[in-house]
Amino acid sequence: MKILFIKANPIDSDALRLDVEENAIREVLGGSEKKELFLFESRGAVTKDLLIDHLLKIEPNILHISGHGNTDEQLLLEDVEGYKEEVSIEKLSAVLSGFLSHIDCVFLNTCHSLAGIDNFNKDIPYIIGMNNEIPDDVAINFSKTFYNVLFNGRTIKDAFKIALATIALTDQGDEHIPKLIVNKEAVKADEAKDIKENENELVSTIVSEEEIEVAKNGYTKSVNFHYRLIYVAIALSIGLAVFLFMTNGQDIASSLLGLIPGAFSSYPFLEIQKKKNRITLIKVFELKRKRLLNALSQLTDSERKELNDEFMRLIIV
Repeated sequence: MKILFIKANPIDSDALRLDVEENAIREVLGGSEKKELFLFESRGAVTKDLLIDHLLKIEPNILHISGHGNTDEQLLLEDVEGYKEEVSIEKLSAVLSGFLSHIDCVFLNTCHSLAGIDNFNKDIPYIIGMNNEIPDDVAINFSKTFYNVLFNGRTIKDAFKIALATIALTDQGDEHIPKLIVNKEAVKADEAKDIKENENELVSTIVSEEEIEVAKNGYTKSVNFHYRLIYVAIALSIGLAVFLFMTNGQDIASSLLGLIPGAFSSYPFLEIQKKKNRITLIKVFELKRKRLLNALSQLTDSERKELNDEFMRLIIV
């Protein structure tokens, strides 16, 4: 999961708070056992154009904008000269329509960010914002707890609930400030996409149909080769026996003809039987693989490894 942390700090007094918030998030990410599953990118001094550029290049799953907002539901970004520029949250919502392929959550950790908005881009599954002014220490604590929960494998909804409950422990009423909008249809579409991606990822960790087909073809070719070897050897032996018989070497010819059945009942026929047994086992393996793929989402790492190990044992003579 990619997280883009935007430090929108055109007001100098916000700069320290945003640095503290960023460091708090990095701290909980560093202490998570699942940190390899997350990429945390931070960008500061962001203009409207730079915001679009970051969205295009990083393709975040969570867009986190932290900074200052006002009662008119506007974010304060920077303009090209470094001065503050007011950006409508509603218009930002429209801009994000171009990034729906990867954005799953927008986190607006700014005052008043969702004060009067109930329909922030309905195609984005989760929207988190503030419906009032929020103290800096509360905003930082809420953000830190949210990501701590998320980085340890819980859902966005779980992370929001736990972070909300954490700031409620102070009995200051701050738990009424954060707001979560869940767009159910977008969530369903996102979950369906995740399931499909997970299935494709799981399939890629299991022996493929192509590998199975290559193994079967290899054994089939080996069987055909040994049959041809037998036919050629028998033909040569019979030809040699006939030649010897015609040149008065009857005794040698009779002995040679007597050796043919014994000679060819050993190596070639044993190899043919061995390869046929392998082909049969691989066909049985194919059926097992198909049954396991039907229960793909429930396969554990050890079951996939066991399946692949079994295939390797089948193809190693």
